[in-house]
Amino acid sequence: MRQALLKLKDSLLSTLPVLVVVLVLYFAKVANFESNQLWVFGISVVFVIIGMWLFNMGSETSMSRMGELIGSSITKKRSMAMLVIIFFLFGAFITMAEPDLSVLADQVPIDSTVLTVSIGVGVGIFLVIGAIRILLQKPLTLWLLAFYGLMFALCCLVDYAYVPLSLDSGGVTTGPITVPFILSIGLGLAASRSGKKTDADSFGLVAFSSIGPILVVLILSIFLKNQALVYEYSAPTNPDNVFVPFWHALGGMNGTLMKVATSLVPIVVLFLIYELIFIKLSARKLLSLFIGVVLVYVGLVFFLTAVDAGFLPVGKIMGQEIAQSGNKIILVVVGAVLGIVAVFAEPAVHVLTDQIETVSNGSVKKLAVLFSIAIGNGVAIAIAMMRTFMGFSLFYVVVPGYFIAFLLSFFVKPIYTAIAFDSGGVVSGPMNSTFIQPFAIGACFIFAGANSSTEIMKNAFGTIAIVALMPLIMIQLLGLTGTVKEKYRMSVARKRIADAYDDQIIHF
Repeated sequence: MRQALLKLKDSLLSTLPVLVVVLVLYFAKVANFESNQLWVFGISVVFVIIGMWLFNMGSETSMSRMGELIGSSITKKRSMAMLVIIFFLFGAFITMAEPDLSVLADQVPIDSTVLTVSIGVGVGIFLVIGAIRILLQKPLTLWLLAFYGLMFALCCLVDYAYVPLSLDSGGVTTGPITVPFILSIGLGLAASRSGKKTDADSFGLVAFSSIGPILVVLILSIFLKNQALVYEYSAPTNPDNVFVPFWHALGGMNGTLMKVATSLVPIVVLFLIYELIFIKLSARKLLSLFIGVVLVYVGLVFFLTAVDAGFLPVGKIMGQEIAQSGNKIILVVVGAVLGIVAVFAEPAVHVLTDQIETVSNGSVKKLAVLFSIAIGNGVAIAIAMMRTFMGFSLFYVVVPGYFIAFLLSFFVKPIYTAIAFDSGGVVSGPMNSTFIQPFAIGACFIFAGANSSTEIMKNAFGTIAIVALMPLIMIQLLGLTGTVKEKYRMSVARKRIADAYDDQIIHF
């Protein structure tokens, strides 16, 4: 009971800052909402709190536990072929059912099935590559350098309009369902592996899972180079009844009830097949897993319904209203504040930070990582807002950004690099993709005017890519600060020891 109340408190503290920002903008007349739109948003906040609470309680006993069991058991089979098949299937099916991916696929003029399946295959392949890296105990940085180098080479071969979409796809695939599962697979693999183990070995799988979609979409865009990318903008409307948006978000084949079910069912079915053959848990443990899955399902239904019904339209309206006022400084500042508070409402971020503190035995503090990610996200959204009215290329951000990130990786402990690259995928979850991204789209729609259908794809998309980049820098800067402090303390300690010995020397 006490644990449940603590998680409810965390959900409240994570979500209320978003409500406060929106209300401040409303009462300050910076953004004008119709009365029903504001009521829908208020109800959505309650739904998000309940959803995060249930999700966080359920993910520990279901998604995280399943991933850890698979990761630890598969190494005991000592079959590389089995590892490749199992990890590929789990990576592909989980990703294809990820709600964030369906949101992205519905917004772009590419066949949603082709895009979803292609991205799922990409994640499956790179989940296998990431697992092999852990088993072979190879340095994460060198592998990431090679694949990111390939990514930038492919960017030079495609139409620029596809680049923001490609880079965004890497972030949206690592959402609230995939992250706990993939993180725990890495933890299980590292824990069961023979030989020398380090804390950094438990991380890095999410980073690899984010690269696959980017490379696959870039390759796909080479074959679609003659197909123009346009965005069909739909302005938010004021509902006649405050409950109608929630009913629409819940119902139908594309509603959250069905989306979340199709997200979880493949994972549960695959796990049960694997469990019956290899793990064979007791009935009591299986019941605990099942209860956890039910909590995750109900929590995600609440969360994603709220995001679709209330957060997405409010994000668009805020972007439009502030852009129409012509005050670009306010747009950038509001974007930065929203970026900071949105991180605290991302369910998968809390899963990551909890696991970081556990695996590092408290040496890497949860709050330090959380605040580093939040500040990075704020900077990312501020830059994304500048792109909506300045229209500068995404390359001006990601090229120097990744250069700095990889440069820092040679000066910090490996665990900080692994955490940083995992955080890039984790932070770009549903709050960013369905609240912050619409905020950028709404602003870009106003600034671009008649050219909005093409300019939105170039200047509003790419927001998630910048969001995924910033934690790579911020967390490694946190690690660099810790490394410098540690070296300073060691030098002070050595000097004291030297002085103490010197005092004992008798000089003649």
